[in-house]
Amino acid sequence: MRFEDYYEVMGLKPDADGPAIKQAYRRLARLNHPDLNSSAQAHALMVKVNEAYEVLSDPQRRAAYDGVRRRHRARNAPTAGVGDDMASDWQQGFRFAGAPSAGRTGEGFSDFFTSMFGRAAKPERADAKPERGSDEHITLTIDAADALQGAVRSVTVRTLAPDEQGHRAVTLRRLQVQIPKGIAAGQHIRLTGQGAAGVGGAAAGDLYLEVQFKQGALTQSRDVHQALPLAPWEAALGAEVDATTPAGPVSVSVPPDTPHGKRLRLKGRGLGGEPAGDMVLAVEVVLPPSTLPGARAAYTAMARSLEKDFKPRAAAADH
Repeated sequence: MRFEDYYEVMGLKPDADGPAIKQAYRRLARLNHPDLNSSAQAHALMVKVNEAYEVLSDPQRRAAYDGVRRRHRARNAPTAGVGDDMASDWQQGFRFAGAPSAGRTGEGFSDFFTSMFGRAAKPERADAKPERGSDEHITLTIDAADALQGAVRSVTVRTLAPDEQGHRAVTLRRLQVQIPKGIAAGQHIRLTGQGAAGVGGAAAGDLYLEVQFKQGALTQSRDVHQALPLAPWEAALGAEVDATTPAGPVSVSVPPDTPHGKRLRLKGRGLGGEPAGDMVLAVEVVLPPSTLPGARAAYTAMARSLEKDFKPRAAAADH
């Protein structure tokens, strides 16, 4: 879906007031209305102008649009321009309805308009025929750890909902979302009945959360990266240790003389898919504090036994 900059369509600044918006619309209508200009270019522009005016002339719709526009420009600055493709997370936290079918409000407008305002752009009629609400979608950005272990996260959803007069106003809703263990980027979490309200008392639609991961959390190959803390003797002598993967706990064989920073790769133990990603464990050798009972004596004995043959700074200089 492509972003529509309604202010640029109308030739206006973002702080334009109501009279300026109306004046710009009248000027563009005189230039491009089909009764006055029969060219295909004029017709296409008039469709965009009508759409822009529908949004900017309505304070509630304009407030919702301005919030989305600010996020889009911040995400794409300084190179974003009119018609640029959406950033993948521009709509996160903004609930929107699917494009309306024939005869619904918004027909003839762009997918961008109908995705934000859908068939509910005008007040609902009291005698409206019962109709199930639309399914809606937002993007949910999570940490890799949430997918690895599962989590419950609070999500704030911005949506347009009818007020007492039936007009749409921007409202906020907070939902608790259960993130399943092992969920992959691009998969959806379905919240039944949390979509658009039904018409005429019919059931609400569903809300779908499309999962994305924070930048740098996962590689494109669906690998999962995690630290693997080891005691010095586990790293030096080798050991069998437990680790958590999206598919559950596994036993990891640590080879003798495994250095700090070594990466151990578990094939196919990352996030599921075709093919599944890998689990990459970065070894972190953790020294016991010398204040632990017996630790100082153990360190002293080690020093006496190894100080003649083990020269850590000389080994580092050779590299």
